[in-house]
Amino acid sequence: MNDLEHYRQLAEFSVDGIQQLDTGGLVVRINRSGCDALGVADSEAARGKPWVAFWPKDVRVEIEAALDIARGGQAAQFTCMAPGPDGEECWWLVNVHPFVDADGRVDGLAAISRDVTEDVQATEALDAIRERLQNRLSISQSEGETIAARNHKLARQLASVRLSQQQVINRELSLKVRLGVASAAQAVAEHAARQAQKNEAIGQLVAGISHDFNNMLQIAIVALSTIQDDPHNLTETQRRLVGYSMDGVNHASVVAKRLLAFARVHRYKTEEVDLTAIIGGIGDFVRHSLGATIDFSIDPSGGASPTLSDKHSIEQAFMNLCINARDACNGQGAIRVHFGQMLIDGEQASTQRAAGDYVTVSVADNGAGMSEETRERLFEPYFTTKDEGIGTGLGLAQVYGVVRHAGGFVDVESALGQGSTVTLAFPRLKLPSLH
Repeated sequence: MNDLEHYRQLAEFSVDGIQQLDTGGLVVRINRSGCDALGVADSEAARGKPWVAFWPKDVRVEIEAALDIARGGQAAQFTCMAPGPDGEECWWLVNVHPFVDADGRVDGLAAISRDVTEDVQATEALDAIRERLQNRLSISQSEGETIAARNHKLARQLASVRLSQQQVINRELSLKVRLGVASAAQAVAEHAARQAQKNEAIGQLVAGISHDFNNMLQIAIVALSTIQDDPHNLTETQRRLVGYSMDGVNHASVVAKRLLAFARVHRYKTEEVDLTAIIGGIGDFVRHSLGATIDFSIDPSGGASPTLSDKHSIEQAFMNLCINARDACNGQGAIRVHFGQMLIDGEQASTQRAAGDYVTVSVADNGAGMSEETRERLFEPYFTTKDEGIGTGLGLAQVYGVVRHAGGFVDVESALGQGSTVTLAFPRLKLPSLH
């Protein structure tokens, strides 16, 4: 069996619809999945017919535009809705690529159509979950405002009878304080429970998608490895392109595994960790999460930064800091991460920062910066400067909690229009000497 037959069977194995077209857009060859998607009996039934004719009229303009781009030597991609093999409306991700001869001329086209209905439905389900959780949060906030108004009314009533019933007022004041504490504790507990449910639902969905995506990448890796195992039957260009493809899917597989690990729920576990290694290990994942419009970089470290803390909590805190920095840049700007060390002597020590040796990681952005009032309330739970429905005000509170739990502190340097720098300081772990 020659390579051409291998490629033909490989195309038949694919669950994607693969169509080979001439430069005029007429069907030359089509695999089994493509026949099912277009509703034709076999490849012969479609041969010589315009590929665009098999699609609904309302998407043919997009298809013709993609074909024109491919005829010009560039790949094109679009998403549209069209009937699937069972007649139900499906979402299709369509890629059109040019075949180029040895002289660089386009001598044919390849069209690959993939049913992405499940991915779209998963995204819609996630949006629905977020909307329901946001509605619950709004209801909770409304209830909190009602309780606050009731407490204010009680306070005015107690003040009006203070002169004549001091003993009664004192008792009522005591009850009011207890009621306020209980109400606040209840509100915090309810909100924490809802947030935990939301995080769990999102984590499960992200983990499931990451797992499936990684499985699909493994299939692609196996297929590319099979091609690489027989390099003598490939041209130099083909070997180079296959190498690029293998590098790409391997990188995507690493990202998918990192996303899967990040989505899992972990118990807090204090252990010896290297702050530098943790941040470096999650760097690519953070860069991918921030988007292409953010210039994100991590300065080289001067060495290990040992401390006692929980690895996953540090990862989450670092992610929260970077996302906050991205939002401060309004999605476009630069974020710099650098490591350092800090020595707090007796004169510098306070209740918030004990004297000692610390390892640090700083996240600096060139965003809008903060006012003095915002800096003073930055780590308060539920305090946020973002629009309603965008932030919960718990991200930076989590950052502060992680550092304080490890015995460290947080420094914030910022001014309006001058960006911000947030430094996390963890007590340095004194490792035993080897001498």
